[in-house]
Amino acid sequence: MAATEQNTLLIAGGNGNIGRAIMRHFGERPSWPQVGLARRPPKDSAWPFVSADLLDPGVCAQALKPLAEDVTHIIYAARYNHSGGKPESASINGAMLRNLLDAVEPVAPRLKHIHLVHGTKYYGHAIRPSATPYRENDPRVPVELFYYEQQDLITERQRGNSWAWSISRPHGFCDLHIGEARSITLLIAVYATVLRELGLPLIYPGTRASFEARTQFTWLPMLARSIEWMMSTPACANQAYNVVNGDALSWAEMWPMIARYFDMEAGGPEGGSFEQFAVGKNAVWQESAARHGLSPLDLSTDVQWAYGDYFLSLQWDVVSDMSKAARDGFTETVDTRKMWMDSFDFYRRNKLIP
Repeated sequence: MAATEQNTLLIAGGNGNIGRAIMRHFGERPSWPQVGLARRPPKDSAWPFVSADLLDPGVCAQALKPLAEDVTHIIYAARYNHSGGKPESASINGAMLRNLLDAVEPVAPRLKHIHLVHGTKYYGHAIRPSATPYRENDPRVPVELFYYEQQDLITERQRGNSWAWSISRPHGFCDLHIGEARSITLLIAVYATVLRELGLPLIYPGTRASFEARTQFTWLPMLARSIEWMMSTPACANQAYNVVNGDALSWAEMWPMIARYFDMEAGGPEGGSFEQFAVGKNAVWQESAARHGLSPLDLSTDVQWAYGDYFLSLQWDVVSDMSKAARDGFTETVDTRKMWMDSFDFYRRNKLIP
């Protein structure tokens, strides 16, 4: 491929929840032609994709070498397969990034920037309470985490090179998308619908502590815009940034709002779990779906209940500070309450919920 003056973006993990949002954003930017990278590329994508298994160095080198001459920016949003709340291998995820860098970086003369999408697990929020709000220079926690391995790798590889890196740290990804099982908004919409079918209030399947703790979310279109900002702003070179909506709320604050949307009584925390609740409820859902003419949905596969339990398992505040991004020029915020209502409206329009 002949080199051009135009930027060319390679998006690893382009078939994932975050990757799709990123590709949708840059697909509206004529100055950012893009190529997605996935082990199983989508068949109906509006943008070109390359198929490669990032765990196989040889396959990576063969698949990516023809693109490397043109690539100016890389966004790395790939992760090894995992279920919500389960530990993710630092060594495997580190190897995946290393294999991509080995395949592209040495033979990409126009490379300008590499961006990694990470998250608030950097602050150890999943294993212990920490002082909030989280700030980007907070010390690491003593746990094996692939974020640390990848950040150390990209920092080492950048030394002596003209390209820069950046890292985003979102939390609780949300987007208007159909077909994503790891969606907390879809999960709760389905959960509320089944409870309503059973004539029950909107019971909170968690503890009092998690009900009252503050949490946060990241609207993925905003995350995509922040990534473009980081890759285009010199002050962001070799920096990490928190990227969240900016209004941390407790479930105790959101639960009545969700109940009102579904015309239900808001129940309090009663323990249990989403996974326990979902057992044996598929028939209830299918009856409701048939009655309301909903799109097909299988509660055992199309909703990841374990992810919901992970999200509600945290017994302490999870709040990130956004002042560093604001200081350097990214001041966008998102109204989380409106985001939830817009998500439910989207599911209704697309006949996922009645």
